[in-house]
Amino acid sequence: MPAEPRQHRVLLDLHHGAAESTIIRAAAELAQMLGNVLHGVFMQDESLAQLAELPFIREFRLGSGGWQKLERERLIEEQRAAAAEARRLLNEIATALGVTQLFDIISGDPALFIAATSQAGDVIVVTQPRLPAERLVHGTARWIEAAHACAASVMLVPHPTTRRSGPVAAVVCAEADPALDVAARIAVAAGESLLLLLRGSPELTKTAVEHARSAGLLPQRIITRDLHGVTPDDVLQGLGPSAERLVVLARGACGADDAAISSHLAASRGVPVLVVEP
Repeated sequence: MPAEPRQHRVLLDLHHGAAESTIIRAAAELAQMLGNVLHGVFMQDESLAQLAELPFIREFRLGSGGWQKLERERLIEEQRAAAAEARRLLNEIATALGVTQLFDIISGDPALFIAATSQAGDVIVVTQPRLPAERLVHGTARWIEAAHACAASVMLVPHPTTRRSGPVAAVVCAEADPALDVAARIAVAAGESLLLLLRGSPELTKTAVEHARSAGLLPQRIITRDLHGVTPDDVLQGLGPSAERLVVLARGACGADDAAISSHLAASRGVPVLVVEP
């Protein structure tokens, strides 16, 4: 007998700063609105413990005011404590929102985990690095790279996230644009308005509005604006003073580099950007 299809998930990397309540809440709310499982993944860095074996590695401790050798057991315990705290936060927020949640601790290359477990219909959450140097951390860089290379959708959450309410904005360039369907579902579930940023003919506007209404949105909850183009700057201009809570666009809608485009939009607007698969 064929296996039953697995329920779609929202996959969240919980390493270091990603295990903050605001990031987890953004992922949990998306899982709630889409009816997905929230799957938290703590990336355990085995190389940290290996550093303690190197005789020339030292750390400066503020308490003692001096340089000391790394302690392998202490590093292992700190990671164990960080994983436990990440799991506690995940469980607390998921329970409060009524979202089914999973938790895994993984080690090694996160790209292998994503490639082996993700599928179309999943959403992989990426936390926007606060500092440029964070992009160079191996685990973070590989998670971001793998997220944009797989078949799942990707949601980039910025630091800080400035709004948790407001219209759901969607960039729509075709009648069968997947961003329209996903954004409409989220807007209905969140009880928010849908802002359609349209690049096309008047017929596209009519079709998009009809689709939004069939999804359950009242006419007064549907806002339409024409885009002059589909570059990130065109999208920013179209958003204007809308104070949206989320921007949704299809993969490749504004150019080939989805990672750079979503990063630019998220940083400019201070809200998550969801790039959905075709």
